[in-house]
Amino acid sequence: MVKMFISALISILFILISAPLLTAGSLPSEKESGQFKNEIFSGKIHSVKVRSTTWEFSFPVIELGSDQRLELIFDDLATYPHSFGYTMVHCDADWSESDLQKQEYVEGMGEGTIRESDPSYNTTYDYTHYRLEFPEEDCLPTLSGNYAIVVYEADDPEKIILTHRFYVMEKTVQLTGHVRQAPSGEFRETSQQVVFSMDYSGLTVQDPMRDFTVIIRQNGRDNKILKNIPASAITDRKIEYDSPDGGIFNAGNEFRTLDIKSMKYQTENMARIDFQNPYYHVYLNPDKSRDGTPYFSKADLNGKYFIDQEKAGNKHIEADYIFVHFTLAEPYPLSDEVYVTGELTGWGASSPGKMEYNASKGFYECTLLLKQGLYDYAFCTVDKETGKTNEEVFEGSFYETGNDYEIYVYLHDSRSQYDRLVGYLPLKTGK
Repeated sequence: MVKMFISALISILFILISAPLLTAGSLPSEKESGQFKNEIFSGKIHSVKVRSTTWEFSFPVIELGSDQRLELIFDDLATYPHSFGYTMVHCDADWSESDLQKQEYVEGMGEGTIRESDPSYNTTYDYTHYRLEFPEEDCLPTLSGNYAIVVYEADDPEKIILTHRFYVMEKTVQLTGHVRQAPSGEFRETSQQVVFSMDYSGLTVQDPMRDFTVIIRQNGRDNKILKNIPASAITDRKIEYDSPDGGIFNAGNEFRTLDIKSMKYQTENMARIDFQNPYYHVYLNPDKSRDGTPYFSKADLNGKYFIDQEKAGNKHIEADYIFVHFTLAEPYPLSDEVYVTGELTGWGASSPGKMEYNASKGFYECTLLLKQGLYDYAFCTVDKETGKTNEEVFEGSFYETGNDYEIYVYLHDSRSQYDRLVGYLPLKTGK
């Protein structure tokens, strides 16, 4: 009995010290930096997703004036349920808040309440699952462009819980394109090039080179984008983007995978499953750097994750939360910081994903609290001075890698003074 009490106490202490230090507040960091981001401001909020209601792995893009819908889902690990409200903020192409007034871009009240919530069922870790399907009539976007959904405590709108980006697009310009191996040169074996053309004959544009902003994004990552892509040719209301040095991305590698859909058996890469009352812990085999190793084709989720529990009637409330212990074998500590990266840590240098070096074992170590499902992940370094991430140092980069790309085209409307999202094209390469 004493051992069980001590084990439970250790688990509780671990939760307290491992939770992010950010708490809900009225001044989220994106307002300080001038940009809205996908960000969580409470250590109790987990598994945040914004996606189409029709496909699990969709990007959060809907067409203006259509009946297409998005859903926001997240879990609150607090011991008691909360009431949450939300609003939308229109942003410029660089994700800073636009100069528009809310009544200019939203029809209705401009705010709403998240009404769908369900407690977890038969799990070791209690939580409440929340879902919002939007746009709703009381908060309906009327202009295209970048948007941020802002979720807050219903009884105190100054307490921001999370923000997440989404897009409302027009089909005003016609885009065609594809992804190919980078042209001959130093990037040929490690990189991919996105080439495309844009037909804007449906628009009146005075200076297309100045008025259009083109952004390309890899795998839905806001830290893997290219903008100010140089045009290679301009003909009658058509722009070509296929210059030898434009639209080139490091291709990266296929992601490492983690399957924690069941706690009844060990899957690939698991060393052991350990129930430390009252929670499950999964210990992974030590990962090694793949830099310098040959390319190996494998199916992955391009860095995303998928919530699931085997034989669950409702995976969203029956999937449990598991402490997953990651290790990366390195003989010596590096000068840069090391992180677990992927959608599971929000892609950036987030506190939960930071790894610490264990000199006695020769390992970098990190523990993440993850909901049951299938996960992609990778390792990266982060420069302490610049904050720049580098995955190639551990993962390598190969032109054969399968990746998703998206092309976004914005037109700055000089009359209304906002950035319209007038074109969108998703592309895929590899498998």
